[in-house]
Amino acid sequence: MELDNGSGEDFLYMHRQMIAEVNEILAEVGDPQHPHVQGWVTIPAPGDSDFPVPPAYELPGDPDGTQSFKSQAMYDQIHARETQVTDPAKLRQITLGRLGAFVEFYIHNALHMRWSAQMPAYRPGGDVFNVDPTWDDSAYNWLGDTYSSHVNPLFWKIHGWVDARIDDWMAANDLHGPVPWSFDPPWSGPAGGHDHGHHPVVHLALRARPGSPEAEALQSRLSAMETTVEALKRACIPDPARFPVHTGEL
Repeated sequence: MELDNGSGEDFLYMHRQMIAEVNEILAEVGDPQHPHVQGWVTIPAPGDSDFPVPPAYELPGDPDGTQSFKSQAMYDQIHARETQVTDPAKLRQITLGRLGAFVEFYIHNALHMRWSAQMPAYRPGGDVFNVDPTWDDSAYNWLGDTYSSHVNPLFWKIHGWVDARIDDWMAANDLHGPVPWSFDPPWSGPAGGHDHGHHPVVHLALRARPGSPEAEALQSRLSAMETTVEALKRACIPDPARFPVHTGEL
């Protein structure tokens, strides 16, 4: 598993922006019981009465299903990794990108599957860019599906915990102020505000003229995006789309 290709920063940045936008919505709603996204301080242990792990269940085409994710052994593994990514000494030794990729593939994805519950039906794979509206029902909130997981309240507990890892890394490295993302602007999304003119592709499009450097840069970015989209389409499988979980060292 590649941990140093920049995807880890993309993962952390995108979700931090998402949480900020949700917090703005919650502030407008003004519900005192839900003032802002509040993640887990630590990942709940087996037997936690507030956040019990749902029973294991089978998945279409996978009789073993989620058994391994619900086990004590999986918790022990998750806990050991949580200890690593909250250790200031370890955080001083790694880049933010490596931290983000490790958290995503070795902890975060396992949390999605561990706290996922059995559903009456599961969205099949296929074309992820042409999803049947049937699956837009908020009752379909399976944590194991990248399409629906954000509808589940536990998604925000998981991602609040993930987001706090940025602050730990900053503190361990005695950094203050804005997060020093190594790429600017980040590929994955907005740099703030609601003008929808934030993405580098949008800026290029606004300035592009035939034959200009901006037009050439825009075409290059669009070609890269199209290649990525086609690769994602080819990778689709008929089984439910689950979060991939890897094993390895930080």
